[in-house]
Amino acid sequence: MPLMRALLPVVMLVAVVGMVAVMVVSGSARNPITFMFPLLMVVSTLGMMAGGAGGTTDVGPARRDYQRHLASVRRAVADAVGMQRASVVHVHPDPRDAWTFAGTRRLWERGPGDDDFGAARIGTGPHQPATPVTPPAVAAPEKLDPVSAVALRHVVRSARTVPDLPVAVDLRAFPVVSVGGDAEPARALVRAIVAQVAASHHPEDVAIAVAGVGPEWEWIKWLPHNARPGQSGKSEKPGPELLRAATVPELADMLDGMEAELVMVIADARDLDRAPEHLDLLLGTQRAEGGTTSVLAVPADPGGETAAAAVASGLALSVIDGRVRAITAAGEEDIAAADALGAAAAEALGRRLAGQFVARSRVDAGPLHDPVLAELGLAPPPGTLRFRERLGPDRLRIPIGVAAGGEVLHLDLKESAEGGVGPHGLCIGATGSGKSELLKSIVLALAATHGPDQLNLVLVDFKGGATFLGVEGLPHVSAVITNLADELILVDRMQDAIRGEMTRRQELLRQSGNFPGVAEYEAARRAGRTDLKPLPALVIVVDEFSELLGHRPEFAELFVAVGRLGRSLHMHLLLASQRLEEGRLRGLDSHLSYRIGLKTFSAAESRSVLGVPDAHHLPATPGAGFLKTDAGAPVRFHSAYVSGPVPEDAGRPASARGQTPGARVVEFVAMGGTAVGDGSSLDDAPETTSPRTPSQSILGATVDAMAGHAHGAHRVWLPPLPARTALADAADSSLAPLTASVGLVDRPLEQRQDPFLVDLSGTGGHAAIVGAPRSGKSTAVRTMVASLALTTPARKLHVHVIDYGAGGLSDLAALPHVASVTHRGDADKLNRVVSAVAGEVAAREERHRRKGWHTIADARAGGEPDVLLVVDGWPALRQEHQALGDRVQGILSDGLAVGVHVALTAHRWTELRPAVRDLMGTRIELRQADAIDSVVDRKAAKLVPDSPGRGLSPDGCGALIADSGPADIAEVAHACLARGDERVPQLKLLPERVGWAAVSGAVAAGSVAVGLDEESLAPVRFDPDRDRHLLVFGAAGSGRTTALRTVVEGMLRTRPTCKFLVVDYRRGLLGAVPEDRLAGYTGSPAVAEPMVAELAAALRGRLPGPDVTPERLRARDWWEGPDIAVVVDDYDLVSGSRGSPLTPLGEFIPHAADIGLHVVLARRTGAATRALHDPVLGAAKDQGATGLVLDGTREDGPILGVALGQRPPGRGTWVEHGRAPRVMQVALPPETATEAGQEKEGDGDAIR
Repeated sequence: MPLMRALLPVVMLVAVVGMVAVMVVSGSARNPITFMFPLLMVVSTLGMMAGGAGGTTDVGPARRDYQRHLASVRRAVADAVGMQRASVVHVHPDPRDAWTFAGTRRLWERGPGDDDFGAARIGTGPHQPATPVTPPAVAAPEKLDPVSAVALRHVVRSARTVPDLPVAVDLRAFPVVSVGGDAEPARALVRAIVAQVAASHHPEDVAIAVAGVGPEWEWIKWLPHNARPGQSGKSEKPGPELLRAATVPELADMLDGMEAELVMVIADARDLDRAPEHLDLLLGTQRAEGGTTSVLAVPADPGGETAAAAVASGLALSVIDGRVRAITAAGEEDIAAADALGAAAAEALGRRLAGQFVARSRVDAGPLHDPVLAELGLAPPPGTLRFRERLGPDRLRIPIGVAAGGEVLHLDLKESAEGGVGPHGLCIGATGSGKSELLKSIVLALAATHGPDQLNLVLVDFKGGATFLGVEGLPHVSAVITNLADELILVDRMQDAIRGEMTRRQELLRQSGNFPGVAEYEAARRAGRTDLKPLPALVIVVDEFSELLGHRPEFAELFVAVGRLGRSLHMHLLLASQRLEEGRLRGLDSHLSYRIGLKTFSAAESRSVLGVPDAHHLPATPGAGFLKTDAGAPVRFHSAYVSGPVPEDAGRPASARGQTPGARVVEFVAMGGTAVGDGSSLDDAPETTSPRTPSQSILGATVDAMAGHAHGAHRVWLPPLPARTALADAADSSLAPLTASVGLVDRPLEQRQDPFLVDLSGTGGHAAIVGAPRSGKSTAVRTMVASLALTTPARKLHVHVIDYGAGGLSDLAALPHVASVTHRGDADKLNRVVSAVAGEVAAREERHRRKGWHTIADARAGGEPDVLLVVDGWPALRQEHQALGDRVQGILSDGLAVGVHVALTAHRWTELRPAVRDLMGTRIELRQADAIDSVVDRKAAKLVPDSPGRGLSPDGCGALIADSGPADIAEVAHACLARGDERVPQLKLLPERVGWAAVSGAVAAGSVAVGLDEESLAPVRFDPDRDRHLLVFGAAGSGRTTALRTVVEGMLRTRPTCKFLVVDYRRGLLGAVPEDRLAGYTGSPAVAEPMVAELAAALRGRLPGPDVTPERLRARDWWEGPDIAVVVDDYDLVSGSRGSPLTPLGEFIPHAADIGLHVVLARRTGAATRALHDPVLGAAKDQGATGLVLDGTREDGPILGVALGQRPPGRGTWVEHGRAPRVMQVALPPETATEAGQEKEGDGDAIR
């Protein structure tokens, strides 16, 4: 709702209240009528608010969703149109390309049994889409969103027709085809029709004759279709007799009794107009049973007898201005843009086809004449196989071999209720028995007789995969799964895939109308249910199933499930193996209704398969076997052989094999030319290229013939996840903010692979990435951050990276979202990053309370960005910096509520404490060192490959994290900057040198500015009245003397009455205190002892006696004199083996506040833990003295609870009673005149 609209009622109410107040103040309130106008304003305001509640809503999101839906529909329509166009153009290519068929598998590909036999293209025009778009039922127009309604109409209108697809006519359906209009375009169209028919139909199936036409049709003589069959050698004229005559009666005599399925006659329409009876004479010639004659009359006169006959009983066409029009009794209709073929191109085609003819009767006998292959239509293998739906008894009934009596043996996979012997079977055959060849024959027979819409195949070979080598190109194949013995992980994946297919079929039957089985579903589809997609039968062939069950016994449960449900789901199982071991068929026996036994290793195996020992006594000839069904005794047969090569003579022209019987060598004279020389033997003619290479097998040739099928099988088995996927392939910038696609998830049970999505916007706001060493944890972090950068603008996400691993996250600094990248050796920066994020959590909690943001959604709407802290190597960070680990755990506990996220990596889940692990809503589990460590799925964890990036999704599916290198990160950074992202403010770090002026002016009176706080970058102060004592620890060169000088300088300026007793054995503080402020200065033990003794005596006199009242204690007026600050540098030297001269002061430190004593002491970190038991140090520590821990080594142990580590000079941890330790940088003291020209003795600190 717009802001002004929301505020307007409030403004009006305020105005009413103000008006009433004015009237009361002015005295007008005495008259009641004066209240009528404010009352009317209140009523109108309430009415407006009530009316506004039913106002219009924002339709923008719904409109965008609908537009996205329409865009997906457009893409689906475009894909369907592309597939339809490819299919139709494949069947009816451009006539100008007909010459390319010569010498290829497509030459004469159509046979009398094909649906497109006799069909010829006449041009291109609009078609109805194969997949129509049906608009949904909509409400009344006035209730529709106009933008969406217009977009829907555009989509429906664009999908109404498919333009420029081939338009074909079936010549067998039209005895007369007249082509009129412009004479030359009409002839060009007829040439195109003739060229198509000649290139796609065998000369023995189609004859092309010419009657009484001019020289423009001379080129037809080159076509083998124009030769009169069976006349070679019988004519007195040289060469074969041609089907051409000057008059129609002569041609009719030649055509009478021809056996061709289709006879095309090219005739001059003008001649036919003059003698209409000639048309009847041509159409009355006797044809073989089922044969037809089609007369193409050109150029036709629209008013002539021939055109009239075509209108009445044929097809009348007119070609005008390049368009083909159909002439009917009702008028003319434009149907297509006319095809055209020039005379030169037609003659070139005729000459090219002249040497291609080979009579089918002359194909040499050989493997191609196997009766099984002949029944399948594979003798010889055709150039292109066309599938026809097989129904009733023919469905799933295939020839597999030749029985003992010579008849073809069929295997019917349908169940017994449908007259078959299926649905499931067993095949056993020893090595060399021909088992693999039999399985190939069964697969090929199924594919050759059924289309992919009626039958799909899943082919499984547990061993090497040679059984099904070469069949993966079949369009029927849903999956070819081989070599499982070497990759057992694929076995479980295959089990999920088959179970998923069963589930998919059951769900499809339920959603489509609760069909009890696929048979009922398919019956409904054939009855007119256009919304039902084909659900083909699925034949699962498993070779070496015995070994499969040996490695995975639980797979038997899947086979039993398929056996039980396969009948209704049309899923058929064929199990094959070399041996049949006892117990392997437990539970399966009752589901195997047919059994094939080839030669077995033993009679016992034969008896287990067939019930008789006959299979063991079979000859060693491959392919010999028995088929046993429930109907009777085993039937002996010999299987087909499809792996043999296609004979060299199959499909080659006669000229390539030598002179055929009856052929004569004659002199050839071209039209209008002269003799070129003596006749020569046909053996001297150049060979025409064979459509198939001699080495190609029958199987390979048949697979190639099916390769052009437009629609493939449903993919039951998707390829396994690749070894690597790139960030560019996995990332998706269209996802919602704080959502990242980091890789792929493999879901074989659902037959899909999904993006691996990480969503940090909700309960999954914290992420844990856990995996063994070298499993890809750092890469996963890099990918996640880069993918988040693509989906979330920099103004909405700030990232801090702690790289506590091998430095693999440095490249992330290039992203505009990244505020800092910190490495393992930079302890101070580590502390600064954690402190900054922890401070951000606290600041946000306060800000959310102040602004009334109750949820993180309110904060994001208010423009507050989310913060992501990445810790790569959490266990190491926790071990080396326990305090930082505790602070990160605090961020985990409190951060998610205010939009602060944490992503951690670890080697195993046990390295994350339960309190931390429970907060991780997003868990990415990579390969584990031991599967027992998995918290997702221990069984699935055993199957994770030993490859970087591989792991498990939260639901236990296999996952692959995308790889992301420096180039990928740079590309993402470039994309983010290109869309307008600005770099987030970089994390401010403590400077290595802090001047006195930067801190001295921002402290309270009486306090001493010591340095700069890392978290707030504010001064760190020491309050002598509150803290009393300061202990400084640091190694040589850490800056502890400088810290003392800074504190002394601050106390000199803020406490003008304080006196200083300086113990400085190395003269580092020489000149730090002016003479008038010195109570004493000593650089040796000899002077220190009496000086301290004198001070102790003075302090003892300040101790309150029994006569001091409580009031005087509070006022501290029972003694007079200045406060005394004892400043000691190098206390480790002062408290030597002879004892500390400061020991007498130990008894006064607990009373320091009463007697005006301050101790400021510095010492080395070595043995500092033991030194804390010293009377002076111990007493100061027990009294809650403030501490400053500078640089030191880990071996010296924690001091004041602070772990030691390498730090730059002056960098330390400020430890205050009642507050968390803070990292700070000591400020440099101002130079004084007394310091000038003096050198420091013995300490060697880099900072003074």
